[in-house]
Amino acid sequence: ALARPVAVKTLKEELASDSAATLKLLQEAWVTGRLEHPNVVPVYDLILDDAGRPRLVMKRIEGLRWTDLMSDPEAVRERFGASDAMTWHLNVFMQVCHAIHFAHERGVIHRDIKPDNVMVGAYGEVYVLDWGIAVASRESAMLPAHEGSSIAGTPPYMAPEMLDGSKPTIRTDVYLLGGLLYELVAGEPPHYGTSLKEIARKVLLSKPTIPADVEPELAGLIRKALARNPADRFEDAEMLRRAVQELLEQ
Repeated sequence: ALARPVAVKTLKEELASDSAATLKLLQEAWVTGRLEHPNVVPVYDLILDDAGRPRLVMKRIEGLRWTDLMSDPEAVRERFGASDAMTWHLNVFMQVCHAIHFAHERGVIHRDIKPDNVMVGAYGEVYVLDWGIAVASRESAMLPAHEGSSIAGTPPYMAPEMLDGSKPTIRTDVYLLGGLLYELVAGEPPHYGTSLKEIARKVLLSKPTIPADVEPELAGLIRKALARNPADRFEDAEMLRRAVQELLEQ
């Protein structure tokens, strides 16, 4: 009706009758629609098609996945005029932290924060995507609480407590944010491996090697965010964001 392009997310044909997949899409719609924030993709509508399947109607983003920009500093310079690619990426990171902190204050834990789930628009807008496996940190009518036995997420980025199905906390997302910083400096996820067994071992140990040429202050932030014990991590996403901001202002 407004004559503007939109993005429509729906189920693949082979998943059309899959109740779990349907619930995941509905959950993503409910969560994303609830999180009205500049760094979360705006949801315009949730509708049903002629077959009764849900369709999520969202803002169409003209841009790139952060993953693609991390490995292409020349594209960062050409598209956004950034003379210092790392500083530009750290500013993107801080906007991701804004979105995650906003979600935490509304009782939502993302659980799948990774570069592929961050989109950078043509004008430098930053959006955190894919809230389909988010869980509630407190009782919510729209979002399921975490069930102790369920394991979900992307293995190379997982926090140790995610592997045994423990209840996630906001510090679980802090760990995943630390994984973003790690990939920025190392060029790979914190738990890169050639087999699931190798990745699982690295997740449980949680001691990724930070390249020697990373400045000590930034390396220290990454180590703290990726601490094996949640109590040793930053208290929340905002504390991590402020630490990065202070680093940039030095």
